[in-house]
This record gives sequence, structure tokens and C-alpha cells, in this order.
Amino acid sequence: MKRPNKLTISLLSSLLAIITGLLLAFSGAWFSYVYTAEKANQLTIEQMSVPYWYNKTGNETIIYNEIVTPIRYGNSSEAVGFLTYTPSEIISVKNYSMEITYNQNQYTLSGNKISFPYNNGLPYLQDQWLDGKNIPLQYNDGSIIEVTYNDNGGTNGGKHVVCENAMTRTNFLVVTYKYNHTEQPLGFNTPTYSPQNFPNLLKKLNNAEPIKILVFGDSISVGASASSMMGFAPYTPTWFDQIKNFLANRYYGGDSSKITLVNASRGGVSSSWGVEQIENNKFDKNNYDLVFIGYGMNDGSLSHNATMFKNNISSILTELRKSSPKADFVIIGTFMANPKSIFAGNHSSYMPLLEQIANDFNFISENGYNNQSGCTFINMWDISQEILNKKQANNPNNDTRYQYMDISANYTNHPNDFMIRLYAGAILSAFVDFN
Repeated sequence: MKRPNKLTISLLSSLLAIITGLLLAFSGAWFSYVYTAEKANQLTIEQMSVPYWYNKTGNETIIYNEIVTPIRYGNSSEAVGFLTYTPSEIISVKNYSMEITYNQNQYTLSGNKISFPYNNGLPYLQDQWLDGKNIPLQYNDGSIIEVTYNDNGGTNGGKHVVCENAMTRTNFLVVTYKYNHTEQPLGFNTPTYSPQNFPNLLKKLNNAEPIKILVFGDSISVGASASSMMGFAPYTPTWFDQIKNFLANRYYGGDSSKITLVNASRGGVSSSWGVEQIENNKFDKNNYDLVFIGYGMNDGSLSHNATMFKNNISSILTELRKSSPKADFVIIGTFMANPKSIFAGNHSSYMPLLEQIANDFNFISENGYNNQSGCTFINMWDISQEILNKKQANNPNNDTRYQYMDISANYTNHPNDFMIRLYAGAILSAFVDFN
């Protein structure tokens, strides 16, 4: 992607802020949500947050509630969507709120493609709607804005929508299914189980001692756009709340009061803002046991210099360690922005830099469990990219733009509930033994 000039960067920065503001306004306010399986209508805490690559029985892996966006292309008689893998068994197909279960005679499965007549009662999106054209009145509620495709594609002069409203949240399917993992490769490297990188955290967890967690990053670390944050069913918790719920359930008998979670994140900002917050003591920096650092989406969209980004993250780590010397750190590589949007930037170049930082800051000894501080990199970029690649591979319409809706809540740069669950699961798998 061509490096943007200063005016373009300024405009992109403004647009990032506008997007965040619209989401805030639409939801009324960001709010904390206490998850219960009854509210979310199906999943237990384990099913919610254990990454699917650990859900194995024999040759079969089960995926709970993968999001699929059926698209009707042009005047086609059918709407079609794509699963990540070819199922050996479909367990359920439901609407996004998980309140309606569809009968298997209402849809057709061919390989990883699910299809049905577009007017048979199952939810779908018209391709034009995602391009900002001919959006039905019930969806055009003022929360939709348009940004440019970087390939000049689409049915609306190269525009696509940014929205988190009824149009996007009511027109998904959630599919629970099994697939044969001996016949279909996972497609990406999973985080390595590395308990030695969490010596201080695990000591406290195993002794049921209270812990203190910091979340520090951009809008994805604020929690956008988890359905719980936006205030609609199925009320999936943010990735960090899922982690809190899981740890409370596993180590504290469900008592979440043993976990103090501080979120100092802000939407629409880059890692430079994070450095400023650290240097000016804008939040409590003291005595954390676990720290999540999640910058990069906005840095990459603005095509910020990779060296500057690396230096910023290193500075944040260095300063936080002074105030929380026993904290174990997790650096999160952002999931991917819409590759056909102007928000697609140099994100992928950040991933090896973040991995290097984590290795450099991983101050542990060979025997592991001591008072030193661990640091671990979680690569959500590769996970999201390979899931998207698998969904796009069999698109028969020679147009793969719309599959991005399967991993994004706003069609631009926020993960949806399925990807948010993978955030939680991938992070947990670095220090929780799921085998």
C-alpha cells in the first residue's frame, strides 16, 4: 500500500475517531456486562473461551457458533456463506442472537458453503448494502458511514460501509459443527503453551491469591465491538472479560472479586498515545500481575513507521515494568483490518517486531517459576488472516470482499463475537493447559 501523506493520515485519524464516536453513540455508552450462559443462550464459560483447536474428540474438532454472513450477490436466487472448514456434521444453525434454530431442510451444505433461497426466512445481506447502496430503511438509522475500497471495487463507486447496527448484527448465522482435523489442516500456528512465561501469575493463580490485570491498547482493547458492549444479544463478553470469567471459574470457584481488572485503553488511538499516557502517569501503573498490551490496528491503518511502532511498544513495556516489576506481559498482534479498505496498511510488518519484543522482554530462567517477569506474543493477525483465506477460497462469484464480514463486527477494523472469543482463547492457551 502506498504510504499516505500527512493530509491523508490526518483524515484517517479523524475517521478513526468518528467511527469510535458513532459506536459509542449507538450503544449509548460502553458498559460492563456480567456474562451468564442463560443470557448468552447457549455457551458455558468453557465453550465460550476454550479455542476450538483444543475441542477434539478422536479425529473430530467441534467449533461452537462460528459466524457466517450469507450474501446475496446481485439478483441471485440464493444467499451463500462460507464456513472455515468443511463440516462432517452440522450440530446447529441459528440466528445471531441464538434465539432461533433453523431446520436442516431450510439450507443446503456443499463443502464449506452454506446456501439457501434468499427469501426463505434465514438472515442474509445483499452485497449492495455493504457497499452503501440501496440500504433498506429499517437499517439506515444514521449510524452508517462510508469509506473507500482501495481497489475501486464495489457497486457504489468503490465505497463500503462502516456500521455496527441492525443491518450487520441481525443478518448473521451462527453455526456449530464438527470437522475432521486429520483431513483439513488448521491453517495457522497456534500460540505455544508456555507456562514458564507466566511465573508470577501462575504462582498466584495456583494459590488462589488475588490478582490484578491491566488492559492497555486501542478500541479492540476497549472491547469494541463485542455484542455485550453494544448492548444486544447474544451479549458475548469482551475478550478480557472472558479471560476474567474463565480464570475466576477455574482458579477461584467462580469468585470474580479475586480479580481486579483495570482497562486504560481508548478507541481511535495509536501506540504514541499509549506512550504519552505512560509518561504522564494518566492511570494506575502499579502492582499488576498480568498486563495485556494491544496496539497496532490504528498504527498500521495510518501506516506509521514500523520502527517507531516497535520503539513505542518497547517504551510502554519498559515503563510499566518499573511500576509492576512482577507482572507477566502479553503483547497482542492485532487481527486484520478489511484488506479491501483504506484501513488496510502495514499491520503485517508489525508481527515479527512484536514477537522480537516479546522474546527480548521475556525475563525468565530455565526453571521458570521465580520472581522474574515473562512476556509472550499472541499473533491474532495470522489467525484471522488464515480463517479469512479459508472462507474466501471457494467463493464462486470471483468476489471475496464480503467474507470479511465473517470476522468483523463493523466491516472495517473491529473483531466480531467469534473472533473476540478467539482472542480470549488464544491468550489463555499460552498459560492454561487445555490438553
